[in-house]
Amino acid sequence: MSRIPFDPNAPILLFECVLEFKSRHIFIMALDTGSSYTIISEAAATQVGYDLSKISEYVSFSNASRSHLVPKITLSSFSLADAKIDDLDVLIYTLPEEHGIDGIIGLNFLRHFNIKLDFEHGILSLNPFR
Repeated sequence: MSRIPFDPNAPILLFECVLEFKSRHIFIMALDTGSSYTIISEAAATQVGYDLSKISEYVSFSNASRSHLVPKITLSSFSLADAKIDDLDVLIYTLPEEHGIDGIIGLNFLRHFNIKLDFEHGILSLNPFR
């Protein structure tokens, strides 16, 4: 089980995540249980080794304002602390800079775990299914 501290008073729950494709890098990601997919910025995709000009798969996704057609890629792995999923599909989307995040941790990652958000103690627990 992974137990990751967070600031329970923060307006956005932020976590360091490791993304891997051709290289591994740490990025700051926001937890969003309302997002079906995990989303990363174009800069993060490029940093881990994706050539954005060679992406051929696109999917439609909607945010609060409208629908978007965005690239979908598969990371070799995605980790939050020691909670790791191999071959995770993620969407590439330009995120507003004012949030200061590299991406969003969505349900397609979170669904692999039993999750507990303990706001009293500021602990996110991720327990993999057995």
